[in-house]
Parts: sequence; structure tokens; C-alpha cells
Amino acid sequence: MKINATTKISKILKENPQAIDVIAGINHNFRKLQNPILRRSLATRVSVADAAKIGKVPVEDFLKALEKIGFEVDYHIPDTDKKNIYIMPPDFSNREIVKLDVRPIIAQGKDPFGYINKAAKNLKPEQILLIINDFEPIPLIDYLISKNFVHWMKQDDEGNYLTYFKLNCKKPGFWQRLFGKKEVPCRFHSLDKEVSSSKQNEKAPVSVPHQKEGDFEKIEKQYDGKMKQIDVRDLEMPMPMQRILESIEQLPEGYALFVHHKRIPQFLLPELKKRNYSYVAKEIEPDYTYLIVYKSNS
Repeated sequence: MKINATTKISKILKENPQAIDVIAGINHNFRKLQNPILRRSLATRVSVADAAKIGKVPVEDFLKALEKIGFEVDYHIPDTDKKNIYIMPPDFSNREIVKLDVRPIIAQGKDPFGYINKAAKNLKPEQILLIINDFEPIPLIDYLISKNFVHWMKQDDEGNYLTYFKLNCKKPGFWQRLFGKKEVPCRFHSLDKEVSSSKQNEKAPVSVPHQKEGDFEKIEKQYDGKMKQIDVRDLEMPMPMQRILESIEQLPEGYALFVHHKRIPQFLLPELKKRNYSYVAKEIEPDYTYLIVYKSNS
């Protein structure tokens, strides 16, 4: 197979699945592609040139690594790949930008969710929230969409992801005005119709299922002898979430996943819910929490 800067990573992996290990070895930033879930969501959108930007390596080095495992390589880089023109939507332009770079937060081993959630809650209708990260923040996008935001994203020349969020301030339409229907409030709030805003706990950034005393021990006993264990406390973000999602995908039927974690990972919760998984948690000590992740209704 002949490849060049525009070849999608998904095509390369389809031709030779072993290429994933070669790519992961080029730069630690590529290790996230070893996660099958992220690979499905990212590889189809990312070209060799895009991946090189993310990994902060020359395109030529990326291609040389693949050439060593049998790919025929065209080293010519088209001019169209050297320049990317991004046109920001009109309603995102000419607004005050509230910038939050989460890379230093993640580098310190901290969970950026609390910082992001605080910034989003304090955002005014005339402002734009800009989140800077070095990987595509898929769970964050899903979460803020559920809180009445719309978004727009691009990559800069260094491969960082710049994600812009603004409150979804819709003007009432003709039928809304005619029948007196309430418009969607222009503020940070849950769009889940099943949960009354008056009953929401404002201190909880993500709604979590109510856990009664003894629930953890009940689930632990239920899956006794049928649990896989992983320890993600020493992994740099976003690797803990990626490792957990990859591990539940590989669980045998009827098994649960026992996770040693620093804290309850807020970004993970909506991803578990989407995949029909539940969890119970037990804090052992500060910065040490047990999680048991299991299939819902099992």
C-alpha cells in the first residue's frame, strides 16, 4: 500500500494492524491510539499529517517509521496540507474570550473537570469559553452540550485542540411566541427533562446515581471471583479514562472491573452511562478510591 501525508490512519491500520504499535512508539502522544475506543473515533478523522501535528514530530519521521514495516511512501507534502484555514462561525466572532489551558493542569496530575465546570458555570451569554488541550476532548464536548452549550473546534499549528463553547441562546420563534411556550434559558443548566433543575445538586458537576450505604459491598460480593483489576493512579491524564474504557470493552461476559483510582473520574461517568455501565465507589483515603464498574441490569 502506498501512503502519504494525506492518508488516514484508519486505512493504514486496516492494511496492517501492527502499525498501531509502530505509531505508538514514535511519540508518547500517539499511545492513546492503542485504545480501541479512541482509535475508532479518531483514526477515521486523522491523517498522517494531522497525527504528526498532534505528536509534534515531522511528517517525514512518521512516514519513515511506517516505511520500515513495508509501506510504500510518497514523501511529497501537498501545499494544501501545509495550510489549514479555519473560518469561525459568525456568532462565535467578536466576543470576549475566556481562555482555559488545561495542559498544565493535566501535567500536574490533576483532574481538569472542576476547573472547566467552574469556568462554564460562570460564563456570560456574551462570552466564549476556549479550552486548550492536546487531545480531542470528546467527553467534555458531550457534557457541555448537555448543559446548553454549542461548540466549534480547530487544531493549531502545533496540533493542540482549541475548542470554543458558547451558551445556546435561542431567540423564541413565531410559534413559541404565539403559544407562549418557554424558550430554552440562556444559561448553564441540565437539558435532561427527567431531572428537575430544583432537585439538582449544584455542587455535583455530573449527576451520579444514588448510592446507598452497603451498595459497594453488595456489588463486590455479587462479582466475587468475577472481577478484573486495574490500577490507574499513576497514569497521566487522559490515560486513566482510556484504560478503563478499553478494559470494560474486553471484560468477559458477567464480569466487573475493579479500579484503583485517585478519585471518582467525572469525565468517565457519562461515557459509562452511554455504554450501559453502572458503578459503585468507595473512598479509602484522600486521593485513593475504589471503583467497581459493571454492566447495567446484569
